[in-house]
Amino acid sequence: MTDMKWLLWPGDRICDALGLRDPDDRQTLRLFANTVVWSAVIVLVALIVA
Repeated sequence: MTDMKWLLWPGDRICDALGLRDPDDRQTLRLFANTVVWSAVIVLVALIVA
Protein backbone atom coordinates (compact mmCIF):
# COMPACT_ATOMS: atom_id res chain seq x y z
CA MET A 1 0.00 0.00 0.00
CA THR A 2 1.18 3.52 -0.77
CA ASP A 3 2.49 5.69 2.05
CA MET A 4 -0.08 8.48 2.39
CA LYS A 5 1.29 10.33 5.43
CA TRP A 6 1.56 13.48 3.31
CA LEU A 7 -2.23 13.77 3.57
CA LEU A 8 -1.91 14.25 7.33
CA TRP A 9 0.97 16.71 7.07
CA PRO A 10 -1.05 19.97 7.51
CA GLY A 11 -2.78 18.76 10.67
CA ASP A 12 0.42 17.37 12.13
CA ARG A 13 2.25 20.67 11.60
CA ILE A 14 -0.57 22.65 13.23
CA CYS A 15 -0.65 20.31 16.23
CA ASP A 16 3.14 20.57 16.56
CA ALA A 17 2.96 24.36 16.37
CA LEU A 18 0.38 24.43 19.15
CA GLY A 19 2.38 22.01 21.27
CA LEU A 20 -0.26 19.28 21.42
CA ARG A 21 1.33 15.97 22.40
CA ASP A 22 -1.61 13.92 23.73
CA PRO A 23 -2.91 11.63 20.95
CA ASP A 24 -6.55 12.28 21.90
CA ASP A 25 -6.12 16.04 21.62
CA ARG A 26 -4.18 15.77 18.38
CA GLN A 27 -6.72 13.51 16.72
CA THR A 28 -9.59 15.99 16.86
CA LEU A 29 -7.58 19.07 15.86
CA ARG A 30 -5.71 17.18 13.14
CA LEU A 31 -8.99 15.98 11.63
CA PHE A 32 -10.40 19.51 11.61
CA ALA A 33 -7.21 21.09 10.26
CA ASN A 34 -6.84 18.52 7.48
CA THR A 35 -10.47 18.97 6.48
CA VAL A 36 -10.11 22.74 6.26
CA VAL A 37 -6.78 22.69 4.42
CA TRP A 38 -7.65 20.04 1.85
CA SER A 39 -11.11 21.53 1.26
CA ALA A 40 -9.48 24.88 0.50
CA VAL A 41 -7.05 23.19 -1.88
CA ILE A 42 -9.91 21.46 -3.72
CA VAL A 43 -11.88 24.71 -4.03
CA LEU A 44 -8.79 26.57 -5.26
CA VAL A 45 -8.08 23.93 -7.90
CA ALA A 46 -11.74 23.96 -8.98
CA LEU A 47 -11.65 27.75 -9.37
CA ILE A 48 -8.45 27.62 -11.41
CA VAL A 49 -9.72 24.85 -13.69
CA ALA A 50 -13.17 26.34 -14.21
